[in-house]
Amino acid sequence: MADIDVLIAGAGPAGLVLACDLARRGVSIRIVEASPMPPDHRSGSRGKGIQPRTLEIYDDLGIVDAVHEAGGPYSPALAWDGPKPAGLAKFHRIERRAPTPDVPYPSMWMLPQPRALEMLRERLEGFGAAVEFGTRLLHFEQAADGVAATLQRAGAPAETVRARYIAGCDGARGVVRAATGVEFASETIDPHPMITADVVIDGDLDREHWHMWDNAPGGALWLGPLVKSNAFQLYAKFENEEPDLSFDALRKLIVERTQRPDFVLREVLFASHFGSRSGMARHFRAGRAFLAGDAAHVHPPAGGQGMNTAVQDAYNLGWKLGQVLRHGAPDALLDSYEAERLPVAANLLEFVVQMHKDWLGKAKDKEEPRKGEHMQLSLNYRGGPLSVNERPAVGEGGTCAGDRAPDARLADASGAPVRLFDILRGPHFTLLAFGGSILPALDPRYRDAVRAIRVARMGEAMGEGALTDPGGEAHRIYGDGLILVRPDGYVGYTGAAAAGQGLAAYLSRFFG
Repeated sequence: MADIDVLIAGAGPAGLVLACDLARRGVSIRIVEASPMPPDHRSGSRGKGIQPRTLEIYDDLGIVDAVHEAGGPYSPALAWDGPKPAGLAKFHRIERRAPTPDVPYPSMWMLPQPRALEMLRERLEGFGAAVEFGTRLLHFEQAADGVAATLQRAGAPAETVRARYIAGCDGARGVVRAATGVEFASETIDPHPMITADVVIDGDLDREHWHMWDNAPGGALWLGPLVKSNAFQLYAKFENEEPDLSFDALRKLIVERTQRPDFVLREVLFASHFGSRSGMARHFRAGRAFLAGDAAHVHPPAGGQGMNTAVQDAYNLGWKLGQVLRHGAPDALLDSYEAERLPVAANLLEFVVQMHKDWLGKAKDKEEPRKGEHMQLSLNYRGGPLSVNERPAVGEGGTCAGDRAPDARLADASGAPVRLFDILRGPHFTLLAFGGSILPALDPRYRDAVRAIRVARMGEAMGEGALTDPGGEAHRIYGDGLILVRPDGYVGYTGAAAAGQGLAAYLSRFFG
């Protein structure tokens, strides 16, 4: 008999997002974190870049407004040639874009990871759960119906917890992956060390730009203003020496590489060195254990992908565990976590390594990212085990099963504006009927778990509860027919106007 449904090891981005998603579904959890205290500003501003797709998930979880309030946009990049500015630099990772009806959050947003984690912990508490800090997962054993895990809190006797599943969100050196024996292949992208530091600098250094000395003697140096702070984040790579994190060494480093003696270091809030490694686990599932975030893959720091990929892992896994544990779906559904996320992680890893080599100047040809890839909006599960198309293709750029479900501007019967994301928000499936399609009758088993909405063109009869598409944007994006959006915001099924049987067969995979 299990004490809980899911034990989550690790309270970083993956662990907290998974905990929030499961808790709001009524899944019983415990989330344990070995660190005795939550990270704060002394942990530095690493992991500060929140990609558009992650902002959409934060919208669904109800924290995006707080994230926007506490953070801010990235500044444009300014290249320097020694002591003088050389002009704006093309730096696609922090390029600002205007919102569009289908992409409400088009640009990367800056918020240091400790603050984002604090918001996720507060949200988790609102769902009735909390992180158990200072609690270590020592080991666990698997059985046919669950896992038995041994936990150790400082100053207390060890306890055994039985859970139906365990999620390893405990990092690259975590206990969960080690206990499963899953192979983890990694490589060093560049042997030269790098440092990051949060520093306060006096001098004529504006806070409207991300300052880049890519050709500085001894290695590149960047200084980026941190939002709602008087500090800059410093990045520096070292080509022929080992980094020194002392105050005097950092002061000297800034002056030598910028050739600006008037840039005076006043305070070091945080400093750390890091290497550039990449790697990935061979499997993301081992029996009743799952790997997510850094436990499943590690990324070089370029491009702001590691933390964001961890969030996507958790969001893919959460709803599937919810369907198995609360709606009677077969355990085999959980195999789709690895089937969907492992290829995405592998492609992202290749992409990030390329970006990192661009930064290091080692790439043969510098490449722009594929459209939307670095924002994680174009990543998809087309061809995956849960992606079913039963209607004709909608043309280039149209939405297919496996794609992210774009936002759209709709209106209710009174003409009041409604975002499609408002309809999708929450732990349910959403069935949309476009182009005169009739919503099929749903099996009573699904009615509480599937929100069904007809989207009518202007001038079409609406019917009770229908929404209109005033500008025709939603129909251009989605085409005609039936669209079933999964709880994680991806299209699972597309069908023709009278696709009741195919839809019913598809939904039966997620319910007992």
